[in-house]
Amino acid sequence: MRVFILFLFLAPLFAQEEIGIQPTNISSVNSGWADFAPYITADGRFLYFASSRDGNEDFYRSERIGSQWQTPENIGSPVNSRYNEGSLCITPDGSMIIFSSCGRPDSYGGCDLYLSRMTKNGWSEPENLGASVNTFAWEGHPSVSADGKMLYFASNRLGGYGGFDIYCSRRLPDGLWSKAQNVGYPVNTARDELSPFIHTDGQTLYFSSAGHRGLGLLDIYRTVKGDDGRFSSPENLGPPVNTQSNDYFFSIPASGEYIYFSSARRGGFGDSDIYFMSLEEALKPRVVATVSGRVTDSRTKEPVSASIKIENLTDAVFVDSLQTNPATGGYYVVLPAGKLYGITVEAPGYAFFSMHFELSPDEGYKEFNIPVLLKPIEVGEVLQINNIFFGFNSDSIRPESESELLRAVKLLTDYPGVGIEILGYADSIGTETYNLGLSRRRAEAVKNYLVDHGIDASRLVAKGMGELPPTTGKALALQRKTEFKIMSKE
Repeated sequence: MRVFILFLFLAPLFAQEEIGIQPTNISSVNSGWADFAPYITADGRFLYFASSRDGNEDFYRSERIGSQWQTPENIGSPVNSRYNEGSLCITPDGSMIIFSSCGRPDSYGGCDLYLSRMTKNGWSEPENLGASVNTFAWEGHPSVSADGKMLYFASNRLGGYGGFDIYCSRRLPDGLWSKAQNVGYPVNTARDELSPFIHTDGQTLYFSSAGHRGLGLLDIYRTVKGDDGRFSSPENLGPPVNTQSNDYFFSIPASGEYIYFSSARRGGFGDSDIYFMSLEEALKPRVVATVSGRVTDSRTKEPVSASIKIENLTDAVFVDSLQTNPATGGYYVVLPAGKLYGITVEAPGYAFFSMHFELSPDEGYKEFNIPVLLKPIEVGEVLQINNIFFGFNSDSIRPESESELLRAVKLLTDYPGVGIEILGYADSIGTETYNLGLSRRRAEAVKNYLVDHGIDASRLVAKGMGELPPTTGKALALQRKTEFKIMSKE
C-alpha cells in the first residue's frame, strides 16, 4: 500500500479543482510516479518531498538556483530505508530533520516520528521520538518551529476529538520531548485535522480539516497562537487555495510568498505532482525578518559552538535562546516585525558579539546574512559593541542598552586581569570638533556605568574617536557606536 494512501485513508487523494489562479507544476521535480508531501525550507532554497519513483517511498531534495529547480537527489541513508518514509520537516538552520516512517522495528505503532541530526559526516542514525510522542496508533505529518523547540503533528490515537487530530510536543532542555498534548478546540473537531504547518513566525499555524465549514472534503485553514497560548478561531483560506476536493500537504517559506502542495489533478506527470502558487497578501503569515549565518573563530575560521540570546530591547524582554549548529556553526534567527531586537552570540574563551535589528511591518519580509567572527580575549583585539544606544546629539545612554552593558560588566568580572579602552563615536552630523567632544562624552558615559557596577576605574580608559564617514537613514544610528579595545590581560 502506498504511504500517501496509508497517511489519510481518504479518497480522492490530492484532488483539487482548477478554479481561480492556476497552480504551476514544478516539472523539473516531478516524475511519472507519486511525488508528494513537499516541505520548502524557510529560505526557499531547498524543496524536500517524498516520492515512489524508485519503487519505494523515499525522501528527495531539489535545490533552487535562480528561478530553476534542479534535478532532485535521493537524500540517502540512514534517513531513507527499506521501510516507507512519508513526510518530513527540517529546521531552518538545517541541523535537524523530523520525519514519519512506517513499519520500522523500533516503532510503537504503524507509523512513528523519527529525528535525525546533521553531523560532519551527514545525517545521524534516526532516533524514534519515544513514547511521549509516538503511540500504538498512527503519527505523521510533522512540522517543527524555526527554533526546533515545538513540534506539531497529526495522530489518530485514542482520546482525541475524533478521527485525526493535531498534537504538539515541546523539546525539553535535555533533548527529550514532552508528553504530546492535543491542541484542542477550536482547531480540532470530531472529524479529521491533518498536515499542520507552523510558519517561521512560530504563531501562525496552517492545517487541513474536514470538520470545519469549508468548500470541500479537506480545506486549508489558518489559526494564530496568542500570547496566552490559545489558538484563534480557524479561518478558511478560501479559493483558489481551497477547492471542492482535498487540499493538504502544503508548505510556506518564511517570506510567505508562495504555497507548495501536492495534487493528483489532470495534466500531471504521475500519480501525484508537486505544485506551487502565489499566496494572496491577506492570507500570508506575520511579517518577519530572518537573520542567519555562521559563527566562526576570527583567526582560524573554524566553526564555534556558541549560544545565541535574543532580546526584545523595546520592551526589555528576553525572547529566546538557541545553540549554533555544532557541525557548521550555522544559526538561524526569526524576528517578528515591529520591535527592536538585540542578538548576542557567546562562547567560552571569546568576547561576546552583538547586533540589533528593527523592522517595520510595512517594509515586508527581510533576510539578513551575518557571518559572526568571535574574537578571543587577547591584547589588541577590538570588540565592536553594537547594542549600546545613544540618542541623537546626546551622551545619555538609552534604556535599551541595559542588557548589553550588563554583559560588558560580566565580561570584565569574568576576566579580572583585562583592561579595556572604551572607544566612542558620533555620527557625521555636526562639526568635527563638536563630534569629537560628543564621542568622548559617550565613552565616558559607558565608563561611568561600568564603574557604578563594580568595575575598577583603573582598568578603564575612555577615548573619543570623533565622527565616522557621512551616511543617511537608519545607518546614522550605527555610527553612534562603541568599541572596546583590550589593553591588558594578566
